[in-house]
Amino acid sequence: MGRYDTPLFDALIKYNLKKKIPFHMPGHKQGKGIPEELKSYAFEIDLTELPETDCLHSPEGAILLAQERAAEVFGAKHSFFLVNGSTCGIQAMIASTCNPGDELIIDRNCHSSVVHSLILCGVVPRYVYPCFLNELGIVGGIAPQEVERMLISYPKAKGVLITSPTYYGICSDVESIAEIVHRQGKILLVDEAHGAHFYFHDRLPKGALRAGADMCVQSAHKTLPALTQSSLLHLNSDRIDLHRLKSCLRMFQTSSPSYILMAYLDAAIGIMAKEGYAALSRLIDNIEQLRYHLRDNEHMYCLGDEIIDSGFIYQFDLARIVIHLKNVSVTGYGVAKELSLKYGIQVEMADMSNIVCIPSIANTEKQIKLLGDALQEMSLSWEQDKTNRYYHNLPIARYSMPPMNAFYSEWELIPLEKSAGAISNDTIICFPPGIPVLCPGEQFSQNIIDYLKCIIDSGGTVHGLVDNSYVKAVKRNL
Repeated sequence: MGRYDTPLFDALIKYNLKKKIPFHMPGHKQGKGIPEELKSYAFEIDLTELPETDCLHSPEGAILLAQERAAEVFGAKHSFFLVNGSTCGIQAMIASTCNPGDELIIDRNCHSSVVHSLILCGVVPRYVYPCFLNELGIVGGIAPQEVERMLISYPKAKGVLITSPTYYGICSDVESIAEIVHRQGKILLVDEAHGAHFYFHDRLPKGALRAGADMCVQSAHKTLPALTQSSLLHLNSDRIDLHRLKSCLRMFQTSSPSYILMAYLDAAIGIMAKEGYAALSRLIDNIEQLRYHLRDNEHMYCLGDEIIDSGFIYQFDLARIVIHLKNVSVTGYGVAKELSLKYGIQVEMADMSNIVCIPSIANTEKQIKLLGDALQEMSLSWEQDKTNRYYHNLPIARYSMPPMNAFYSEWELIPLEKSAGAISNDTIICFPPGIPVLCPGEQFSQNIIDYLKCIIDSGGTVHGLVDNSYVKAVKRNL
């Protein structure tokens, strides 16, 4: 460090030297989850399409074998390596299912990449809203009967796209939803970005493929020992045109795929297939100890199976750590900041009343215990506050025009506080978790303005605003 002008490289090295405990992505936890015999090959295996290395977009050799092995492990008809993250997989799912102008029923708790895919593909969303758990300040599951109602209301919709699990480890009843969707002759797509580990342990929720999804996407790097940006797309149905799907993947993925990402994605699947069950058993037991450790704390608790059946939550990911703050004056943002600065523990994300940690098989019993001890110590200084002023129901936005039309419209800057009634030209996202508060084509309301200002004032991050004060709105006719 210091010999070359390399700001990003230096920043990454400096962060690594802090030796913080990583409860964030990626799942390999700065290499701790990679066996020694698989490390130190980064530059040696950074190759290109050669006779010996195969080609991602037309695989016939090693890549084909690796994808077939992935399909066998996850129980899919076909599996595809993604090197542009789950984003390109979501784009390919939507583009292979819908034509421009088609309707698609979408979970409004969807990731921003879904909305961006609608813009690219010219697809019209029909949103189904999940239940909101006001006492926790988080979104619950999707009611199967709501999916059925939407399919009846929009009979021309090509299918349904839902998010399960959510960032908070909450799973909808995918099996019942799949039965409803298929009964109507439609297609079920699942954004399973946070659920790649489900397939390696019977104490975890049933994976979307096993529950009947036609197609799903997984961010392997989130919960498996894989490198950032490596993901998987699984096809498990004859309802999808396989050749069109492959064409979509060639269109949305880079023409220069990283062999480093593909190699370590292959390695992550191999590690989980061989050691995943035992390693996940240890991880789940260690997290259960954390839940027990915090059980009597009057200021917080660690979510578990007790939330099942509330808010249409069908299953909960016991390998996810979600700490809910009860009746205290501090916010999740403040707790996350203190954990990082004072205790050297970096969580994945925070919101008004929760912090979320993404552990993986690379996190040790000691690290999880240190998290619990730090939280217990911190809570001694927290003041009680029963006003629940940080619990905010997710505001429902009014749909005005298709996202594609709004995005490509002329736009103007409007002060946030004066934007009520304006139609958003951009996606307004609280990040993480990356769930849009407003999509292009939806209207600002006073509730949404107050919600965004509260997030900003409390230390949260909002993407899509200009200088945290202005919005890009569809230009109004004079």
